[in-house]
Amino acid sequence: MTRLVELEPAKFVHFLSDLWTQRNWQTNAQPRGEGRYLVQGQRGDGTKGLILVLPSVEVTVGKGHVKGFVAHAKKRGIDTVVVATQGEFDDAVRGFATNHDVTLLDRDELGETVADEGLEQTVKQYTDGDVFETAEVEFGLPFDLPEPVEEALASLPIAAVRERLAGLTGGDGDGGGDSSRGSLRDRLPSSVDDLKSGSPPSVRVVVVAVLLLVLALGSVAVLGPMVDGLGGSGGGGSGVAVSALSGASADSADVVARWNARTTESLQVGNQTYAAPEGERFVVVALNATAADAAPGALSQSALVFESDGVRYGHQPLSNATGFDNGGLFAPGESARVWTVFAVPRNATTGTLLVQPTNEDTVAFVHDDAVSTDPNRND
Repeated sequence: MTRLVELEPAKFVHFLSDLWTQRNWQTNAQPRGEGRYLVQGQRGDGTKGLILVLPSVEVTVGKGHVKGFVAHAKKRGIDTVVVATQGEFDDAVRGFATNHDVTLLDRDELGETVADEGLEQTVKQYTDGDVFETAEVEFGLPFDLPEPVEEALASLPIAAVRERLAGLTGGDGDGGGDSSRGSLRDRLPSSVDDLKSGSPPSVRVVVVAVLLLVLALGSVAVLGPMVDGLGGSGGGGSGVAVSALSGASADSADVVARWNARTTESLQVGNQTYAAPEGERFVVVALNATAADAAPGALSQSALVFESDGVRYGHQPLSNATGFDNGGLFAPGESARVWTVFAVPRNATTGTLLVQPTNEDTVAFVHDDAVSTDPNRND
């Protein structure tokens, strides 16, 4: 089983949101208290999805964690219902999920998804470079080896060597072949500890010789490429899949922003046309923002950033044009339409709208296809 590395809770939520945007979902992620998050998704064909995220590695998710969530999702007519965690699922919740058509994702399932679909680069945005969790194995031998040789064996990824040697058959020790004994991979130990406990001395020497030969051939020849990167979709008429990450739930945020986005090569504002810089495209984001009734709200244009492939972009200034005529200040209960634009690399395929932590008020994003992304609209 290929297990995903542990991510910080907020990064784990962001990673799940990115997975859905790459599958053509428009997403919103919101904290729900008690260490829980919701990722809401919607596709252009009207399909609705909802992920309950419990990002802690310490949690064991039981039936009580998800029963109310699933009932709520079914009542709302959600088509795709998912529960994700970095912890564990107990047997009761797995049975419940099977009976109610709920998908469960832990780090094992997510690791397999990343490996099967070549999504390593997506994960690397949220880590120091590691993608999969590697189990550490301590090696020992019942006979003495020169220290450099023992160190080399200790660093050898034996599981990968076994896979690479699949199909090679070994002899029976008297010069004759015996394919019925299986491949050389099957006859190798799964670890040097197995070699120590389960093999006679003569076999140990032969196997150690094989492993040392593997080392001598070099890890690249043995293991091949370990990571397949994602290719950018480029321009080609395809837009950037946009998600938004909220700082609070809609019922507790200082500002609720209903939003929509589109990708374009140029932007018309009044009589002026603005072209994206060379090698880049515009992502236009329009928001219908509403302050809570209890107090004024603030959401300035400079507080909004767009993150793509681990890089954050501030808004693209446009000469003699702005989508924030009100300066991003809202009276209690006031609603206003604002818009902004970001210039991102032409090969960007996904991105997330965020609010800088310096913004004094919390913001909840709610995706709404009805929000026009035309800067010339006032509704």
